[in-house]
Amino acid sequence: MIAIPLGLRQALESGSCVLFVGAGIACHLTVDGAPIPDGRTLSNDLASTFKVDVGGVSDLSKIAQIVELRRGRTELEKYIQKRICNPEPDDTLCWICTVRWRGIFTTNYDNGIEQAYDRTPNPPQTPVRIAATSQLSSFDRRFQVPVYYLHGKLCGPDQSRIIITENDYAEFRKQRQMMFEVLKQEFATSTFLYIGYSNQDPNWKMLLEELRSEFYPTPLPPSYRVAPSTEAIDDEILKSRNVETITCNFEDFQKSAVISLAGARVPTDALKRLESSIPSDLLPAFEINPAAVARLLSSWEYVNQAPFSEQANTRAFFRGGLLPENTSILR
Repeated sequence: MIAIPLGLRQALESGSCVLFVGAGIACHLTVDGAPIPDGRTLSNDLASTFKVDVGGVSDLSKIAQIVELRRGRTELEKYIQKRICNPEPDDTLCWICTVRWRGIFTTNYDNGIEQAYDRTPNPPQTPVRIAATSQLSSFDRRFQVPVYYLHGKLCGPDQSRIIITENDYAEFRKQRQMMFEVLKQEFATSTFLYIGYSNQDPNWKMLLEELRSEFYPTPLPPSYRVAPSTEAIDDEILKSRNVETITCNFEDFQKSAVISLAGARVPTDALKRLESSIPSDLLPAFEINPAAVARLLSSWEYVNQAPFSEQANTRAFFRGGLLPENTSILR
């Protein structure tokens, strides 16, 4: 079993963890029985399909730029849609839909995360899709989770222009400025978990450098990444940037997290019932960490707002019946 760092475990239990999803999860999503392509595979497939002589280049943005120049944007996007849209998620990926997240960010273009939520019975939150600045809206984090498509989205009714060519990347600040501002704010106050990103992934490196420049000279807040292997020199550099690597694949991480978080989930319908019984002093804590507050109040009574106006139960107290077995008073 993989050891889940304490800081990450607490963030996962409290629902204060932000998930960042990259193309490396492609092996957990299939279209017509085959995994959807990751960045490198999509780059090679585009070059082969549209007869682009890459000359050893496997940069997706450059090859996509050539395809757009030669065949047009519509042809480029139609091909990618055919390869990635409406994939079937496996059980490993569906696990993320059983965890309460503060938010989910992705640089992928597919709707695999949404498909996973649709397949998961009674998820603790429902996804709010945000693929463009115009779709930014308010939501209740206890019951909803925002899913930000930082590079746009190609699948479903809420499609948006994707960032894939070199020209697109040159313009991304203008197109996605408000969404990246949300990302920076979340990064400053939340624990981040990266899955599906290698240390060489250009999307991840660009985002990390962007965040470092915003925080400089203050160190980045602690965050975690799941990766099967990392060069020793890269691992040392990442640690200096407060990024701790959990060395395993996502499937092994998921299995360990299931065990570590057993008992931490509170069903959505139970949350709604519990909210009416939570002392008003504890409601702010309940909104941030409902599972922990629910466990606390199942064993303790908050005397500052106890029902002292009720009839005294002195006789029951002296007979040992004031409190349920194995409970205590919280002062």
